[in-house]
Amino acid sequence: MQSLRERLQERARDKGTIRVGLVGAGQMGTGLISQVEKMDGVKVVAVADVIQGRPQAAFVESDVPANQVELIEDNLDMAGAAIANGKRVATHNSDFLVNIPHLDVIVESTGVPEVGARICEAAINAGRHIVNMNVETDATIGYQLYQMAKEKGVVYSLVAGDEPGSIKELYDFADALGFEIVTVGKGKNNPLDRTATPSSLADRAAKNEMSAKMLCSFVDGTKTMVEMTSIGNGVGYAPEIRGAYGPHTTVGDLAKVFVPKADGGIFDEKRRVDYAVGDVAPGVFIIITTDQPKILKDLKYLRLNGHGNYFALYRPYHLANLETPITIAHVALDGNPTLVTKTPPVAETIAVAKRDLQPGEKIDSLGGYTVYGMIDQASTAAAEDILPLGLSVGALVVKPVKMGDPIRYSDVDIDERQAIVRLRRQQDALVKAVSA
Repeated sequence: MQSLRERLQERARDKGTIRVGLVGAGQMGTGLISQVEKMDGVKVVAVADVIQGRPQAAFVESDVPANQVELIEDNLDMAGAAIANGKRVATHNSDFLVNIPHLDVIVESTGVPEVGARICEAAINAGRHIVNMNVETDATIGYQLYQMAKEKGVVYSLVAGDEPGSIKELYDFADALGFEIVTVGKGKNNPLDRTATPSSLADRAAKNEMSAKMLCSFVDGTKTMVEMTSIGNGVGYAPEIRGAYGPHTTVGDLAKVFVPKADGGIFDEKRRVDYAVGDVAPGVFIIITTDQPKILKDLKYLRLNGHGNYFALYRPYHLANLETPITIAHVALDGNPTLVTKTPPVAETIAVAKRDLQPGEKIDSLGGYTVYGMIDQASTAAAEDILPLGLSVGALVVKPVKMGDPIRYSDVDIDERQAIVRLRRQQDALVKAVSA
């Protein structure tokens, strides 16, 4: 049996290198390029970013010689020829990038829900596989994007390395072995502060050389909520309560805490998604059990972290963008996604007011000053007509909303021109039809 590296080498010899187009050349995108440069059989050959000079800078920071990078904005033939001749293409036009000839996989890495929706849709319509690092988009329209890709005969996938994908790898391992999977979850890196803003975190963000908005989305809980929504929808596990429980705990107590109340844990039912605050971060976990006495005996003999008949499979790291090439390879070689929502969503990330909002205000970006995300059961969010977080950006407030209250569709005028709004309408109609 060949290793993945050997398969990539064989692919390069027989069919040529897997050619990747990347949208979004920030911290995550640039790290992805850098990791791919160390690999055989796959290369990022085209990069798009709206910030002037950033695509070229991302290539150079990733050790691609500057004289190998060509700035091409609107000539598909020229871009295709450059790639065929071993050059790299830099552009500021993402719509142009997805149609460049010779690309095998498109990677979306902007983190902006609307941009993610546009790029994923465009790539699917262009007949390209799409690997999505933008979990904010997936949490909103992942089911719709899966259906569209399936109809076009291409693959849509979230990535290995981000927590949802890392959890799914543990899930698939345990599921293949026939274990009952009780809970899926992740650690949260930062103490939760729903009131955090880019201004309050500016110094800390600068010290860590990261975007203040990105850091804010971690601290105010939004990132954790959308990540749990995507993995929850991918495996059919909903949160038990709005916002999830998020208990403070340790790795050693995972199998004691994330289990049913009848066995000393926090849940009324099994098949839940949740998160832990404490030394679990930056790891991910699943809780397993079985009704087979010999297997239980062996798990205890093997000293797996457990409590009673429950055991934790824990992975102490996730390498985010640096693992994304694993998904790219599996998608290009075998058409196998890491994580995708194949059935109607069971979880939703809803928009909640970060402060009192007044009519006439516009909701800003995620990790901003006006809203944060909160996971909820999809059925509850729908019944209460609550606005999905991914549709909130740019919405005009038309009714007062108190700090900490969920924002309902009737509280805002959303921008119907956005691709993510149109695709969410299609997803809602699909879910309704499937559920009828």
